Amino acid sequence: RGPVDAKDGAAVEALTVMVSTGPREKVVRVALSALVNLANCNAEESPEPAGVTKVDGGVFLTDMLACKLLKSIQFLEDRQFTDPDIVDDIKILHKLLADNYKEMSRWEVYKTEVESGHLTWGSTHTEAFFKENARMMEGKDADFKLVKVLIALLSSKDDEIAAIACHDIGEFVRFYPNGRAIAKRLGAKELVMPLIEHENIDLQRHALQCVSKMMVQNWEYVK
Repeated sequence: RGPVDAKDGAAVEALTVMVSTGPREKVVRVALSALVNLANCNAEESPEPAGVTKVDGGVFLTDMLACKLLKSIQFLEDRQFTDPDIVDDIKILHKLLADNYKEMSRWEVYKTEVESGHLTWGSTHTEAFFKENARMMEGKDADFKLVKVLIALLSSKDDEIAAIACHDIGEFVRFYPNGRAIAKRLGAKELVMPLIEHENIDLQRHALQCVSKMMVQNWEYVK
């Protein structure tokens, strides 16, 4: 598949899954090779038709980071492979991903993660992060796109993703001026409320905290 087909991030996601779960070396080798090709593709060498957004290796590397490929690559480094091509591709991808990660700000890392839908607990899902970055949640066009994505992720079948979405919406509500009204207007409360009775205790707890933050003016006094 060429870059045009891979633009929506689905190809990177599928290849990352193959790298992480591929039972045979051949599967891992093919997936790694495809990822290296995407990471090294050049928009100038493969120009898009007029009016189509240019996509190059940097875009794909950002998608790979969002899909947590760097963690998968670090895990692969500890495995023993007989195929030297696999070893070479692991080294290439590790360097490209690590260099790209260094160039991204914490906000860019968070934005990419949310847009990908692959939420995992980390330093961007904390009180300190939202204190510093809550105003960024409004977006360039003041459309609160990331908040809308988080609200959509409340319906995720992955309980951890839904729990993180609850947490992040709650922190947005706390630290963005009038965040409570914005979250309610976008429909967050209606989707969070049923999660209070979810069978997953962790998700239940984060949903309850999220609703409480929407209802209570001074959350820090009732924690």
